[in-house]
Amino acid sequence: MNRTFLQIFLLLAFIPLAILVGYGVLVVAPIFCCFLAINSYKFKNYKEMYIWMGVGVLSFFLALYMLGVI
Repeated sequence: MNRTFLQIFLLLAFIPLAILVGYGVLVVAPIFCCFLAINSYKFKNYKEMYIWMGVGVLSFFLALYMLGVI
């Protein structure tokens, strides 16, 4: 098999995998931010809690937009 043909095939095979991982990160990001906000609340660090809540809300709406819901 030609080496160039094999490299092109492998590159094309990794594109769907990269898309899948990207959407996985988009879906998991709000959940991760939620846990960080809960952890900040446990240590009574309210300023950091509100920051993580804001980042979580932004990532939630970004995930909804990227998944085509809104």
